[in-house]
Amino acid sequence: MTTFETLPNLSRRGLLGLGAGATAVWALASCATDDSSGGGGGKALTGATITLGSTAITSAIDPHAATSNVGRTYAINVFDALVAFDGDGKIAPSLATEWNRADDTTLELTLRDGVTFHSGAAFDGAAVQANVERILSGDPAYSLLVGRLGPITGVEVVEPLKVRISTSSPDPILLNRLTMIDIVDPAMIGADVSVETISGTGPFRVVGYTPSQEVRLERFEEAWQPSESIKSATLVAISDPSALAIAARAGDVDAAFGLPPDQANQLASSHEVQTPSAGSCAICSLIPDVEPKLADPRVREALNMAINHEEFVEAGLGGHGTVSTGQLLQPGYQGYDEALEGFAYDPDAAKALLEEAGATDLELPIVTTSFFKAQAEIVVGYLAAIGVKSRVELQDISAFLGTLLSKSDFPLVYWQTDYFDLQDILSVTRFGPQAPGTQLHFDSPEYAALYEQVAVELDETKRAELIRQMAGILREEAGVLFLGWPKLAFVHAKNVDLRLGGSSLINLQQVVRTA
Repeated sequence: MTTFETLPNLSRRGLLGLGAGATAVWALASCATDDSSGGGGGKALTGATITLGSTAITSAIDPHAATSNVGRTYAINVFDALVAFDGDGKIAPSLATEWNRADDTTLELTLRDGVTFHSGAAFDGAAVQANVERILSGDPAYSLLVGRLGPITGVEVVEPLKVRISTSSPDPILLNRLTMIDIVDPAMIGADVSVETISGTGPFRVVGYTPSQEVRLERFEEAWQPSESIKSATLVAISDPSALAIAARAGDVDAAFGLPPDQANQLASSHEVQTPSAGSCAICSLIPDVEPKLADPRVREALNMAINHEEFVEAGLGGHGTVSTGQLLQPGYQGYDEALEGFAYDPDAAKALLEEAGATDLELPIVTTSFFKAQAEIVVGYLAAIGVKSRVELQDISAFLGTLLSKSDFPLVYWQTDYFDLQDILSVTRFGPQAPGTQLHFDSPEYAALYEQVAVELDETKRAELIRQMAGILREEAGVLFLGWPKLAFVHAKNVDLRLGGSSLINLQQVVRTA
């Protein structure tokens, strides 16, 4: 579990490995059963307790103030958005039941009737307006979420259960953006946010919180989409992946996420392991500002040809991934180009290209975080085989953010380009237009211009073609070092059925635990 594209462009799951504080685990318990069947083939419990372990939990109990996507599992269980992604990654109703475009910059939504917050207050259009106004207030605490809102400018309440959301320009992924806005109780706004005041409309309410250690949840019986099996849950942070794996093996946690592939694979004999797509691409950015020879497409192509991609997926991703076809997006995302092919593994041809480009004396150290150390070291080995000197340099997350966003002192940067959050190429902002002082990861005015067109094109057919053109440019220019499409690893007990949805997050309302 990381966050790169959301900070604003890291890998959501990788950052979980950089989280804080081990914590005490909670005993497992369960109550009454019914005759329904769930995971493990037994009777589904209707009063189950479950413990979820991760290397980090939410950075803030207030979802609008969260500084990364690490806390999305917490947030989606306590709060609802206006719309959500279904199991196929398509937009589905949530707090909004219907919607239509009034014009290119106005979206009208009909809201769900009869929904209440945990406090007992009614959900309505005024609550939606209050939430959006809070996020757009200019308070730096909400700066990350402002970026997710894109061109949204405000909300008009037309009727108590009907609102119009306005944008400054046409936004083809406005509904996708709305999946990221957790609707909080307006009573929270302006109040000290605590266990006593936190209030959403989700299937669980918060009953305990220790920052960086644990969140305790209880079923909200009046929820419009109640939890049928899970009655109470504890989300715990165990920062050391090895300790997290031990807790899973011992049964101290019912499910673990954020484990490296090798740790997850070791638990496969005793646990269920689910590996949904991470919605990201593992790459190395190639920074000509540090090594000018990286501006030569022949050099960049040679580096790509040095990688045995099948072997990297098996060794570097523990088999939890697939080989990239020379593009960031995976099949199923708008604009994926079936005609593109990945780079062939050919070390001899790579050496020839480097010689042709006069780049036989390259030294390309790779900077990354500790979570990706093993993968980066594998890349070092491939580069050595074509005569390129390299090594891995590790940075803590704050320094690495500066490297990604402001300035890199290293020619190669290993990270993951996440697009799981918006499920769209617009999540991958690093290669689009950049503000002055921002590290340039791909110097292509043509790509940047297409990115700007994609951001406002409402016709889906035209938009898909523009995205395919972007992919073609990045592939033709060998703009990045393509490594693979990672998958996540969710490890859970055999009597737990996680039923992961399109967001690849654990929605406790859908989890079933059996006796």
